[in-house]
Amino acid sequence: MTRGLQLQALAGLPRNARNAILMEPLWGVFGVVVLYYAPLYMSSVGLSSTQIGLLGSMTLALSFLFQAVAAPITNRVGRKRTTLIGDLISWTMPMFVWAFANSFAAFALAAVLAASGRIVTVSWSLLLIEDVEEWQRARVFGIINLIVTVCGLLTPLVGLVIAQHGVTATMRGFYILGGVGMTVMFLWRNAITDETRSGVAAMAQHRELGLSQSVRHTLGLVAGMRGHPGLMGITAFYLLTVFIEQLSLFQILFLQQTLNFSAQTLSFVPFVAAFVTLLLYGVALPRLSRLPLGRTLMVVRALGLVGAVALLFVPAGNTAAMLAAVGLLGGVTFLTLTYRDAALFSRLPQNGTADLFSAVQTLTLLCAIPAAGLAGALFAASPRSLFVLIAALCAVLLLLAVWLARREERPQATGA
Repeated sequence: MTRGLQLQALAGLPRNARNAILMEPLWGVFGVVVLYYAPLYMSSVGLSSTQIGLLGSMTLALSFLFQAVAAPITNRVGRKRTTLIGDLISWTMPMFVWAFANSFAAFALAAVLAASGRIVTVSWSLLLIEDVEEWQRARVFGIINLIVTVCGLLTPLVGLVIAQHGVTATMRGFYILGGVGMTVMFLWRNAITDETRSGVAAMAQHRELGLSQSVRHTLGLVAGMRGHPGLMGITAFYLLTVFIEQLSLFQILFLQQTLNFSAQTLSFVPFVAAFVTLLLYGVALPRLSRLPLGRTLMVVRALGLVGAVALLFVPAGNTAAMLAAVGLLGGVTFLTLTYRDAALFSRLPQNGTADLFSAVQTLTLLCAIPAAGLAGALFAASPRSLFVLIAALCAVLLLLAVWLARREERPQATGA
């Protein structure tokens, strides 16, 4: 974006949202690359697809435990301080562990540290969005997701380095560089953000509660979610999208090992996804914003099903077909995350947002724990069968989006 477009996009946003958006590229330039190449890196140092899947499931299981204490910690310590401490533990430390990892045990240690990031998912999301007016929230999530996606434009440059020095050496250097860069970003962002109004109130409210009481309170909210209209439906949608995301972690290995694309060719995947996302941000997002959230999710997930099915029919070595399919999937992911998160927050009450958001995350993680292990086992047995399953789940997700759209329109029809 140009400077003028940046200022226009940030106009009217509260201080925290504005500064978080300005800082996000400093995370994205490192985070996008290391997450994209992580399966390839683990494979290059000798881990099997089964071990990679096991690490994914282990991370989700640990994430569930950390998620259970996310809201109590965020409420007691504060959104701002929790985000700083949590980012240093869940990103800075694992980056340096990953940089020197040579064994399953080392990657398991990094997984433990990274799983604590579930606490930051709650605190950072609230720090970002809690003071933002509801009508602006889709725009904030859209800008954040756009920044992260556009950082994928760097992956072809990393691919050139990989072509010269190999996956292992390149990624070790990038992990070290990322560990330093992210630490600077975390400290800088902390200096220019404030505790939210709800955060100040929550800190005062939870100061007298014991941690175990706060944990029991948060877990109890999972059982009480049915009392909030529309929350269970969007939670089911949220859960299924995360489950599909976990299964899709093997996409880069499928493209390399099954469809015979080189690492350098695969470096253009995030680049194309970023281009499609920019196109959708400029063309589709303004038009979709006029639709109710439920109908928007329905349109987006119809495109997601098309992309998932198209991937199954990509001929081995056909670069154009591959980039078209994964480019569409990348754009759909951007739109799904943007409107899914906006839809979720629109159904959370103003009081107890941290607790209920954490409850949704807790339930999601509990159900998603088997996903990565299942993906690893399926990929080891038959790589294509994993992506048939993903396409089938995309069809289920579309049906769920249709159901959400009809539920959303029902009160309007009754009122008419």
